[in-house]
Amino acid sequence: MSFQPPTDQPEHSSFLQARLAPPVRALSAGPWSAQLVGDELAHLSYAGRPVLRAIKAVVRDQDWQTPQPSVSQCEITQGNDGLHARWTVTYAGYGVDYDGVLTARFTPAAVEIAFEGTAAHAFRSNRIGLVVLHLPADAGREVTVEHSDGSITASQFPREISPHQPFMDIAALEWADAGTAFRMEFTGDVFETEDQRNWTDASFKTYSTPLERPFPVDVAAGDTVRQSVFLEAATLEPQEAVEAAAAMLAIGESGTSKRRASLGGRTGHVPALAVGAGQHPEALPGIPGLDALLVELVEAQGEASRSAWAAQLRAAGAAAAVHGSGLDIRVTTNDPLSTVADLGPYLPQAKRLAVFNPVSNVTEPDTWLEFKAAVRAVGFPGQLLAGARSHFTELNRNSGRTPSDSDALTFSITPQMHSTEIAHVVDNVPMQRVVAENALRLGGGRPVHVGPVTLLPRFNAVATSDGDAELEADELQAWPFTAAWLLASISSLTVDGVASVTYFEASGPRGISDSKGVLNPAGELLKELAALRGNAVLSVDPDAAWPGRNSPVTLYPVESSAGLIVFAANLSGASAEVDLRLPEGASAAGGHPTAFGPGSGSLVDFVAADGEHPSHGRLTLGAWSAGVVRFPASR
Repeated sequence: MSFQPPTDQPEHSSFLQARLAPPVRALSAGPWSAQLVGDELAHLSYAGRPVLRAIKAVVRDQDWQTPQPSVSQCEITQGNDGLHARWTVTYAGYGVDYDGVLTARFTPAAVEIAFEGTAAHAFRSNRIGLVVLHLPADAGREVTVEHSDGSITASQFPREISPHQPFMDIAALEWADAGTAFRMEFTGDVFETEDQRNWTDASFKTYSTPLERPFPVDVAAGDTVRQSVFLEAATLEPQEAVEAAAAMLAIGESGTSKRRASLGGRTGHVPALAVGAGQHPEALPGIPGLDALLVELVEAQGEASRSAWAAQLRAAGAAAAVHGSGLDIRVTTNDPLSTVADLGPYLPQAKRLAVFNPVSNVTEPDTWLEFKAAVRAVGFPGQLLAGARSHFTELNRNSGRTPSDSDALTFSITPQMHSTEIAHVVDNVPMQRVVAENALRLGGGRPVHVGPVTLLPRFNAVATSDGDAELEADELQAWPFTAAWLLASISSLTVDGVASVTYFEASGPRGISDSKGVLNPAGELLKELAALRGNAVLSVDPDAAWPGRNSPVTLYPVESSAGLIVFAANLSGASAEVDLRLPEGASAAGGHPTAFGPGSGSLVDFVAADGEHPSHGRLTLGAWSAGVVRFPASR
C-alpha cells in the first residue's frame, strides 16, 4: 500500500499549492531590483549584487506568535520619479486583527520602504513594525552603526553565531560592498540587530522595538505605528554590474533549470537517524537501522503529570524493540533527582538521557552532578546529554553554564520560528550546518545529537502567557516537499561530530507515517537512509553556475554493498535537470530511479549517456520532489 496525501479537500490542496508557489512580482528601477513575494519585499539587489534578503512588516502577539499576513491589494506604477509600489496587508490569527499599508519607492539612488499599521481591536503585543533581513553572507562584513544620539560605533557582522544582539540603539547602518557604499536609515522607533542564525534562519535581523523595553504591551483599537527604512547607494569606483542573480532559481519560477555535478571521493558518513516517539509510536512500521525513538517527558508545573510517563515509556520501548533500536529519553522537570526512580526500569533500553529545566529549557548545572551520579548508580549505561530542549539559541546563550562533563550536547531545530513562507523554510537548510558547526565549537570536541527537528515548533519556548498552546502540524508534512526538505537537512547535518539527528514523530499529523502504519514520502526516505547508517557519503562538485549552498537541488551519494545510491531532491517550484557525472570508473548504465511519494514516479527520471561517457547521465527532478537513483555495483 502506498501513502496517499489528503485529497478530499480541493480548497486545502489549492492553499498548499499557493503556499508553495506564491505570486512573485518583479520590481526594478535603475540599478535596483527586488521581488514582491507575498507581503515582503524580497531579494533586494543593486547592480546585480544581493544587498538584503528581505524587508517586511511583522506583528507579534504576546507569545511571539506571528499572525498570518494576507495581501489584499497591490498597486505598482512607474513614473518619471521612479517606481512606486503599494500593498495592503491584513494580519490575522492568535486573537489579532491588524491592518497595514506598505509602500516602496525606487529611484536610481535609493529605495524607501514605509509602513503604517492600525489595530482593528485591542490585543497584547511584543513587537509591531518593519524588520530588515540581512544576508548570512554578510558575516564578517564591517559596518558602522549610528546611534540615536548621533554617536558612531565601528563594528562588524559576527562570523560565529552571536548569542546576543551585535548592534544596539540603531538610527542608521553604513557598509560597503564591491565598490558601492550603502547607508540605511530607520525612523519611527529605535532599532537593533540580532543574529537569526541562532534559530537556523538565513539572516541577521534588524528590528524594533529594543528588547530591553518591557513587553508585552497593550495595543488599543485604533493605535497606529508608522515606520520607514531609507536605503541609499553611492558608487565608490567604476565597475561592471555583476548579474549574479541570473544563475539563481527563484521559488515559483517556471521552466527547467539545468545543472552539472560531478561526484567525488568520500566526504562523510550517513549519521544515525532517530524519530520522535510522539503519541503513537506503535503505528510506525519497522525501520531497520533506526537509531532510537526519542521520548519527551514533560512535568507540567503544578500537575501530577508523571503518572503518564510509564505508559509513554512502555509504548516507546515496545515500539523500539520492533525496530531493533534504543530509547533516547528527554526529561523536563524542576526536580531531576526525583525522576530517577520513575526512569529506572526503562534506563537499560536507553541509549541517551537528557534533563532540562521547564523555565530555562536548558540543562541546569546546579542539579547536574547529583542527577548524573544517581542515574549511573542505578546502572544507566548510555550517554548523558546536556544542552537545550529548544533552539540552539538557548544553548548558545547558556554555553558558559552548560555542564562541561556531559558526554555530548543537544539542541533542537525548527525552520519556522519566525517565518512560515516556503522560501525561508528552504533558506533555513544550509544554516543548519552552520549551527551544528557552532555547537561542536561550544562542545569542545564532544559529539552533538541534533533534534528533534520538526517543521513547526514542538512548544513555545518564548511565551509570556500561562498555559500551553495547542500543538500545530504543518499541512505539508505528508507531501513530497517534506521528503525533499528532509534530504536537504540530512545532507546539511552530515558533519563530523554530529552523532545523530532525530526527525519529526513516528505517526500522526507531525509524523512520518499515518495511523495505519503507511509511511509518507518523508518516512520512505528516512527508512532508506536509516538502513545506510555509517555508510560513506561522496562529495558533490557542482559546476561554477551552480553555487552549492544556493541551489534548490540536493544530491546525496551514498556507497553501499549493492552499489552507488544517489539520493536527490528539488526544493523548487521548477523542474531541474542535472548532468550527473559519477566517480571515475563507475558506470551510469542500469541506473534505476525511484520517487518518494504516491503517483510521483515521473517526477524523478534518469537516463544514462550513450557513447564515450559511460559514467555520465541526465537526472531530471520534478518540482518539490525527492527520490533515489540506484546504480548496480561494478562486476
